[in-house]
Amino acid sequence: MKTRLEFLENAGGEAEGLSDAGIETFRENPFAAAARETGQNSRDARSNPAAPVRVTFDILNIDAVAFPSIDQYRSAAQTCLQKSKKSKKEKEIGFFQNAVRALNEDTIKVLRISDFNTKGVRGPCVEGKPFHTLAKTDGISDKEDIGSLGSFGIGKNAPFALSDIQSVFYSTMYDEDGDETVLCMGKTQFISHTGADGTERRRKGYWGNPDGYMPLGGRAHIPPWLQRSEQGTSIYSICMRENQTDWRFEMAAAILINFFVAVHRSEMEFELDDGRIKINSNTLQTWFNDDRISKSVDELNLRVAFESSRTLYCCLIDNQTFKQTISIVGLGDVNLHMLMRDGLGYTVGIVRNGMYITDNLEYFNEPFKRFPLHRDFAVIIEPSGTPESAWFKRLENPRHDNLSAERITDPDMRAEGRKLFEKLAVEVRNVIRANAKAKPAKSVELEELNEFFVSEEAREEDPAGEHTEPEKKEPSPVRRVAPKKQPPAPQQTGDPDDPPGPGPIPPGPGPVPPGPDPKPRPRKIMKPVELAADRVLIPDRTTAYRRQILFTPETDGTLHLFAEVTGLTTSERLLPTYVSKGSIKGGAIEIDCTAGERVSILVDFDTSYEGPVELLGYQVDKVSSDGDAS
Repeated sequence: MKTRLEFLENAGGEAEGLSDAGIETFRENPFAAAARETGQNSRDARSNPAAPVRVTFDILNIDAVAFPSIDQYRSAAQTCLQKSKKSKKEKEIGFFQNAVRALNEDTIKVLRISDFNTKGVRGPCVEGKPFHTLAKTDGISDKEDIGSLGSFGIGKNAPFALSDIQSVFYSTMYDEDGDETVLCMGKTQFISHTGADGTERRRKGYWGNPDGYMPLGGRAHIPPWLQRSEQGTSIYSICMRENQTDWRFEMAAAILINFFVAVHRSEMEFELDDGRIKINSNTLQTWFNDDRISKSVDELNLRVAFESSRTLYCCLIDNQTFKQTISIVGLGDVNLHMLMRDGLGYTVGIVRNGMYITDNLEYFNEPFKRFPLHRDFAVIIEPSGTPESAWFKRLENPRHDNLSAERITDPDMRAEGRKLFEKLAVEVRNVIRANAKAKPAKSVELEELNEFFVSEEAREEDPAGEHTEPEKKEPSPVRRVAPKKQPPAPQQTGDPDDPPGPGPIPPGPGPVPPGPDPKPRPRKIMKPVELAADRVLIPDRTTAYRRQILFTPETDGTLHLFAEVTGLTTSERLLPTYVSKGSIKGGAIEIDCTAGERVSILVDFDTSYEGPVELLGYQVDKVSSDGDAS
């Protein structure tokens, strides 16, 4: 059988460009993307559950004379280059110039991605079968397991982003009723063009059996370098793109970030560069600490994700980690693996099928970003079984890195998904709070804390108000207290409408070019003020979010109040969410005051806390450009 590269006929004369949304999705970090996407597809096709799936990444250098249909590839690339020059499309000109150069080399550089202990991609190449889905569909996935990782069919485009000619070959072996079956096919994506025979052609071309653009079956016509020796699938990125950094460690970094759970559980293992790099359950910790991978992480701007996965890996292996299960009607059981230890930060990871998905449920009102007064912790959130995993899968975006109910097209199921995961978000937060939240002591024998709050048993009303103690029925004089130690006054800023706050304000932009009669802008200075006889009380012991703030200002004007947790190594701000008087701006309570008049405000904060709170006050002065206060 004579094999050939054949582009689809373009009977309608449609103009098709080079860009493809599926391929462009993975352009930014193509090696990392290919490792992630091919890894998750292989994970889904696991054959023997008692052994790990093995995925290998290797470079092949194929003599151009041995590359199938090389003359047709060169001719098509040259034709597309000439068309691009006529239309003066810069991006296409650059692409095809590089493609022509790569195809005219004496050797063709190929990245081979192969998996083992997998089922292979079953044929034949007809609609509804996995091989047809892999090679001949857009945006469709036929996964046998509803809880599998893939669901959009977009990840299969990642190997195209690694190819300087946007060409990929597929070779698979699978068992068909006890018989060994092999299929092999190539796919190319150029631009619409006129073929050598004068026929208008579309952008998609296929290499294999030219009769109906079909794959080759049987070994007789498949080049040796494309043949499999055992069941599984191999994907070949043709004319692999040159990379300024080391492709091996970029891929290794992506593997560690995304598959550390599956590798740790011996469900997957990876080999790169003819086995020179082996990532398995025994070597995982070593590679997490490898300097070469760390360098690639910084080059890929993946430091935050890498450190998060490394911390979550510690959560998996530490003997202090404990497991707790959340049961939600309609969703099922979700397991939490939690570790509390200094230095972990506040690290959350959602994992499905052994693959890291995201660190938040932000589309369900829970970004998992703020944990005031909590101990450092790491927590892994993971569906416990296939029904639960299916719900997570429905909510995943095409890149498998976020969850949103808006991705569900059925309105009833979308509403149900939103409800279930909002409930999950609340329950996860409750588990974290119950285990990691710092609990203040029931009593603190420190006299200096008396100025911050007082029990209801000792006072029924504000001690600086009319009736300090009911039995005396006499007003008490206002007690002068020494001013608290305030933080340094903030620096000046050129915008009088900036929200004020304690601490230095960063310098503004550089000098503005002079214009006609520039109008000087006033600067703003924040200075600490004394709050006489201030108190921060708990008016209702059943609501630790709410406090009553009382003080007597010594100056007229607008005050900016901040509440901070005291009694810790470092202070931590409490953010107000409701005030009975004044307003909230930039994390501060703004209120107009009159000197000597007692102020009482009810405040709700964003976190529950029963310990002592310190009140800090500032006043803003506007200063003209020549230094005069206004």
